[in-house]
Amino acid sequence: MKGAVKVENRVNFIKKVSSFTILGDPGCDGMGVEIMTTFAKAMNCTDTGFKIILGDLVPFGLEEFYKHIHGIINNISGNPVYTLCGNHDTDYYVKYFGLKDYILVNEDLLIVVLDNSKRIFEADTLKFLEESLKGYIRRNTLILFHIPVPNSFSPNSMKMEEWQKLKSVMEPYKENIRYILSGHVHSYFEENVDGYKVIVSAGGGARLDFFGRLPDKKSSFHHVLRFYFDKDSRIKYEYVSLADKSYDREIKNKKIHQYLSEAFESESMAHIRYQFYADDAHEKGFIGIEKLFRALSKSAFYHAKNYFSVLNKLQGIGYNLEESREAEKLDTERLRSRYLPYSVKARLPLNQYAFGEAYGARNNYLGLLPEAIHAYESGEDIGIASYYVCTSCGNTGRLEQGQELEHCPICGAPLDKIIKM
Repeated sequence: MKGAVKVENRVNFIKKVSSFTILGDPGCDGMGVEIMTTFAKAMNCTDTGFKIILGDLVPFGLEEFYKHIHGIINNISGNPVYTLCGNHDTDYYVKYFGLKDYILVNEDLLIVVLDNSKRIFEADTLKFLEESLKGYIRRNTLILFHIPVPNSFSPNSMKMEEWQKLKSVMEPYKENIRYILSGHVHSYFEENVDGYKVIVSAGGGARLDFFGRLPDKKSSFHHVLRFYFDKDSRIKYEYVSLADKSYDREIKNKKIHQYLSEAFESESMAHIRYQFYADDAHEKGFIGIEKLFRALSKSAFYHAKNYFSVLNKLQGIGYNLEESREAEKLDTERLRSRYLPYSVKARLPLNQYAFGEAYGARNNYLGLLPEAIHAYESGEDIGIASYYVCTSCGNTGRLEQGQELEHCPICGAPLDKIIKM
């Protein structure tokens, strides 16, 4: 079996596996191409026996969304994918994914999937939990539901009375319950709550949440959790970041790769072109037309971003910094060795001037990216600084504390043509 499993029985006996993957919240933030590309990476980044999605498969209960996510899962995953119901998964969940309360069980493992998508546990759900814990005693027991228990990281959790009701059922079997897992909060953290190891993991596609006091930078990346058994057959897990993971199935098709590249270049050019047109309309007082061009420019930007995602070019901060440094070096070398010398030789002053300004600007900010790369490789961010950009020649640099510019050092443009970032 592979792809989405429609669960039709409350008790499901599964084969023994060495590992499985859990991920959360791919669809509640919309089902745009960039989000679904991240979801595709999450579905493919581990080779395990099966996967479980911790809810919020869709943004809301439109059947077309269910068809879409169901089709993506079936086309991408080479092994079974189980799901649970999230608060965004309203209508049609049962039609496409089946029961909301069920268990997966084998000789080593018990996974109890519960529905609290409405922020409460129904009496029938709690009764099912009690029957499952009593009837299938396993020393590796996991309890899964969407809305997390009360915790010190995020207030976006269940009410305390719901947690108390749940605890009263779990308490006789506490020593067997290794982890309680939830999604909903788009981050990653683990916390001991009343003696239970609670994990929140919702980095499967939706935008991430930050709380300012998380213990490390793991929360900064989309991710999955890979569960496995140690030498004593006890369940463990590892955090797997998607920052450096790829999904290249689409671009292995040479024709599609060509089409995506052409479409990306076309939309990128349209984005810039519409910005030029908007600036021109603004300068001539046609504010309505300016707004139209700004809107078209933004639209082209997001089209380009989607193509960029499928082309597998969004791979994390480290990749972005290295790619940018290499691109800047290549462009600078082209200016120095080809564009500028030919413009001088051909006696084309405007070209010589344009290429000369660009070359001067690039040399001016050449050290900024290597500095950022060094900091990132050390696990640090660069200091928050002020930067300037000349709207006349594109010159960019960092402003030291207290430093003020009177004019652009490259083209001489006055202060009112320099943007401070």
